[in-house]
Amino acid sequence: MKALVVDDSRVMRQIVIRTLRQAGYDWVDVVQAENGQEGLEAVRAENPDIVLSDWNMPERTGYEMLQALRASGETVPFGFVTSEGSQEMRDKASAAGALFLIAKPFTPEMFATALEPVLGKADLKQQASESAGAAVQWSEGMPSPLPTNLAVRNLLSDLLNRDVDVAPGPEVPVGGAPGSTVALYVDDKLKSAAVAVMSYDLAAHAGAAIGLLPPGASEAAIEDRVMPKNLHENAGEVLNIMASLFNLEGAPHLKLHAYYRPDEILRPDVKEWAERKGNRVDLAVTVSRYGKGGLSIITF
Repeated sequence: MKALVVDDSRVMRQIVIRTLRQAGYDWVDVVQAENGQEGLEAVRAENPDIVLSDWNMPERTGYEMLQALRASGETVPFGFVTSEGSQEMRDKASAAGALFLIAKPFTPEMFATALEPVLGKADLKQQASESAGAAVQWSEGMPSPLPTNLAVRNLLSDLLNRDVDVAPGPEVPVGGAPGSTVALYVDDKLKSAAVAVMSYDLAAHAGAAIGLLPPGASEAAIEDRVMPKNLHENAGEVLNIMASLFNLEGAPHLKLHAYYRPDEILRPDVKEWAERKGNRVDLAVTVSRYGKGGLSIITF
């Protein structure tokens, strides 16, 4: 199944997509559009099963997009995810043919309730995903849960707005040249709980892609073996959002505490955690149009 997310804010599109995943719909493919006009064209080109749209946007508002869809006979299920939720807006949305209006701030539970009539029960689909290799449920005393390959692929694809392929790969080493970008995650009590190691190449590709820079930007950084500040900071934003991969229901809530440049000397404990065997996943990641790299995730 496929969902179309329409919002003029790229950050807000990522928040909506992340909430969709957290609601249990990580098996749904997602396409994006920046405004109502692009959304209208995307419905015709992509044939989504549901549209999640902001209300106020340039070119064509979400409300105008919905009106145009219904006027043309298009019956795709449509819902608003927007900052305003007055009764007047809800009535107007319903009269135009919207199934729901979710107002910010929203939660995964709100998404699950609104989407179930269209996409089905999230927990049933999630059980099917788990039987295909998803992580086990967390219980007291266990390390934070490791993300599945599917969860990593979905998050990176949505975040970088392009196809990402994820497969088992070798350990990403720390230290040496050109080095790797290392992220440390902590729980609400600031106790260290997880580390992610992103190879130099993947950090450059991810930093360029999320910054909407051309592939030449990451290629130059890889060739020069010098990580520009903007690519490093952009890779840090990717690692920051990756914290959501650990946050299953009932598990400790993790957040990014620090991330280290490829040429930066790591704290001894962080280096030791990054080199641990056992509770880790090692992945080969390919970012469409940019290139390949490695990603290792370790929890403890």
